[in-house]
Amino acid sequence: MSTLYTSVIEEGKIPNTYMTGNVSYKKQTSNIHPDNTVIKEVSFEPGSRCKWHVNATLQLFIATDGIGYFQEKGSSIRLLHKDEVVTILPGIEHWYGATPFSKFSHISIITEIDKGTGIWLESVTDDEYNSFGK
Repeated sequence: MSTLYTSVIEEGKIPNTYMTGNVSYKKQTSNIHPDNTVIKEVSFEPGSRCKWHVNATLQLFIATDGIGYFQEKGSSIRLLHKDEVVTILPGIEHWYGATPFSKFSHISIITEIDKGTGIWLESVTDDEYNSFGK
């Protein structure tokens, strides 16, 4: 067989320890990606976002639905639309989530998880979240 398929092995809500608002995920597995790689579909309800954090390893995500926000520390918020790809290098402080009026989903691919999951920091303040376009 030359075609391999992924399957969802775990799904649920992401705790508010890491997020503000309602965020859910579906973790996938496949024989085609290494054991130390995680692939998740993450869905944010409008107004939801993750906390500031730093990844220990490379993270890629592909926007799949809705409109999202992405911000690196010290930069302005950037809008994300379906089919955009974001590459986040290790050690970059950042956050992402849905806009106030649109849900947002993406596929997250995190490599080399055996090196650690990164560091979760403070919540994105309402002032930071609402600063888009200002």
